[in-house]
Amino acid sequence: MNSEFLRLVDTIHRDRQVDKEVIFTGIELALVSAAQKKYGTTEGIEVSIDRETGAITATVEGEPLSPEDLGRIAAGSGKQVLYQKIREAEREVVEKEYLPRVGEMLNGKVQSRKGGGLVIELGPRAEGFMPRSEQSAAEDFHEGDRIRVILKEVNMQPNRVQLLVSRASPELVRRLFEQEIPEVADYVVEIKAIAREAGYRTKIAVATLDQNVDCVGACVGVKGSRIRNIVEELHGEKIDIVRWNDSIEVMIVEALKPAEIASLELDYETRTAIVYVNPEQQSLAIGRKGQNVRLASKLTGWELNITPINEEDLARLRTDALTRQADDIFGEKIAALGSRAAAPTASSSALDALFSTPAGASPAAQEEFEGEYAEGEEPLVIGLEDLPGVDEKIAERLIEAGLDSTEALLEAGVEGLSRIEGLDEEKAQKILHFLEGEEV
Repeated sequence: MNSEFLRLVDTIHRDRQVDKEVIFTGIELALVSAAQKKYGTTEGIEVSIDRETGAITATVEGEPLSPEDLGRIAAGSGKQVLYQKIREAEREVVEKEYLPRVGEMLNGKVQSRKGGGLVIELGPRAEGFMPRSEQSAAEDFHEGDRIRVILKEVNMQPNRVQLLVSRASPELVRRLFEQEIPEVADYVVEIKAIAREAGYRTKIAVATLDQNVDCVGACVGVKGSRIRNIVEELHGEKIDIVRWNDSIEVMIVEALKPAEIASLELDYETRTAIVYVNPEQQSLAIGRKGQNVRLASKLTGWELNITPINEEDLARLRTDALTRQADDIFGEKIAALGSRAAAPTASSSALDALFSTPAGASPAAQEEFEGEYAEGEEPLVIGLEDLPGVDEKIAERLIEAGLDSTEALLEAGVEGLSRIEGLDEEKAQKILHFLEGEEV
């Protein structure tokens, strides 16, 4: 009898993955409950089980008690206590197993439908539930279908552990990339951001520190072989892979592809950008039902407002930007001249103050001003491109390097400027001489 009892405990332990001590304790509590039911008392009842031999010792107020004497009704009450104890232990086992796995991709099988959701069998003791809100609009699974899901939450409930799973989460795309693309799994290519509207479209930004690896090409694969497997798993969902850039200006342009951007205005305080596009690019930038600009906003973390602009307005916008840039770059020089000369009238622009002989200036100030520009020379429209040896491409590189003000250029010095592609030490010295007011 005792050997059969021990085999029963061992079977429950193996089948339910419940610790044997929990089972022994549950049986002891079950026998106590049965005795209380039979004798109508909660006092003086003691039950113990020998863990080695399986021998049961039970007493009621010091008198020996045989489990066979408890009767069917009392035994039924004891079984309920035992089953409750085992269910509690199973809940703890499931919670301990799955709680550290939140965010992982799990394999399962569709067991049944429940309301608008799906019950997913994840293992012999675990079931996942995927509500309609966590399902992709492009997918329709049936009972018995194999399925891969993301574990989102582990919720303890009175009778069981509910595992909330999802196929709408952006994490599913991340895990699929890790599975299909070795460079992502090995952290050679890093996924920086994901924006997803499940069943329709995903934008994913990737980067790498390895100059020998094309991060976008690695994700696409030869003739699209790698990305094709991911698209098939997502039942045809479109995936745009863009190259991550720490510069928000470049990142916005990348995020809005395939649309072409004409110009940008950024408000760093509100993280809002006005994106100017040619009228024929407007619908492409916005996307179907606003999908492209919406995903680009999620990807960059900025609110993007698409605004059409014609060529004339765009030229005017760029002229205004150059003027503001001149104010930033030559503001210190204007202030220096102004401290030695009469201030320009309120209607004068910064360019007028810089390139016009200051009215009422002292003779020394006028002589210094006229020494900077040869007699009869026409003043140029000021911008980075007006610095000696700087063309449009070099100006863009200076802006990208943060060298877009007089202070920054002077601080960089010959060594810093000569690192810019297209500039050497000689050209760098000419730029510095120009900014310092010396003859070039």
